[in-house]
Amino acid sequence: MLERVVPEDTLRSAQRAVGKAFPSAQQMAESRPGDEFDRWLTWNAVWPEFPFRSRSLNALVVSDLLISLAEDLLGTSEVRMYLAIMTAKYANQASEYNQLLHVDFPNHTLTVPRAESGYHQMETFIYLNDVGRENGATRFVSRTLTGHVPVEEHSLNLHDYGELYEEPSDASAPAGSIVVYRPDVYHRSVDFTDPTQARFMLHVSYKPAGLEWGGYQAWPFKGFSAEWHNFVQGANPRQLSVLGFPGPGHAFWTEETLAGVASRYPGLDMSPWRCALSGRP
Repeated sequence: MLERVVPEDTLRSAQRAVGKAFPSAQQMAESRPGDEFDRWLTWNAVWPEFPFRSRSLNALVVSDLLISLAEDLLGTSEVRMYLAIMTAKYANQASEYNQLLHVDFPNHTLTVPRAESGYHQMETFIYLNDVGRENGATRFVSRTLTGHVPVEEHSLNLHDYGELYEEPSDASAPAGSIVVYRPDVYHRSVDFTDPTQARFMLHVSYKPAGLEWGGYQAWPFKGFSAEWHNFVQGANPRQLSVLGFPGPGHAFWTEETLAGVASRYPGLDMSPWRCALSGRP
């Protein structure tokens, strides 16, 4: 848990984006069946995902803060972001939040986790409002307590693993905090205790470059969207690199590919790539 690490101005901009994307807790509490907010009352809601309409959210998920955190924890300067979505939870959601303890790796990798450095994946929750037990802070179990669990047990039943349900700590923290965990850490969602509350957060995940068997979203699939073009044309080489975009000096770049990419993204400053190709500083 990294408390209050998102800069205040960045957090405020992100919170304004939340207000445009989701109803408030009060609006949801006052809603009636069949109204415009029904689409947020299910686990199957179509959550906003990267690239977002909001420049502030885009900047946050590929910020120096997140990229440096991934580099430090994954032990490499070559990292890739593979997931970024924004979710909302409300006290009167039709679906119950209580889950079994589970790990995320079945839908974050085609294989199983490997413990050695170089093979880890980093998941994060970025809190956009205060999160506590009253609005469903996620419960986590320390890896020191689950080393004996067979890898195929990605969900733990109460009968065989009841003692672990007594252990989890809740990930309570103020807005602007980041929860960091691996896809092999057992955790579970829980119900709200306060019917007036809501919870808003970003889910952002990174992996080492080259870990082709790990993933979630596919960025080229977004290539025709206005949100993607807006993001690329305002991004810098470091931000683009964590999405797999070839950096300055990569063998992909020729005069032809430089001209083609410049035409595809007219607002993108191509000077770092041009300088690297020409050998200029």
